[in-house]
Amino acid sequence: MNCYLTDSVNLGTEEFPDWEYSEFYCEPELFEYIKNETTEADFYLEKTFSYGDFFVLFFLMAFTLFKIVEVVWNKFVKRQ
Repeated sequence: MNCYLTDSVNLGTEEFPDWEYSEFYCEPELFEYIKNETTEADFYLEKTFSYGDFFVLFFLMAFTLFKIVEVVWNKFVKRQ
């Protein structure tokens, strides 16, 4: 991933400069900039899927499937 920072801004003074960057660009583009026009809120959304995301979704889906099967089993199969 090739990322570089652009639009440097001096947040300090002339005697003590504090240069920060206000934008960044990556190739290939892995982040999407999202801005809400009504509230002026903005953030970057990462367009990748990591192993941690996979495991969390896997366990959530397995738990949900188990609960659905349990409810259906208890509803339609009579216990003796």
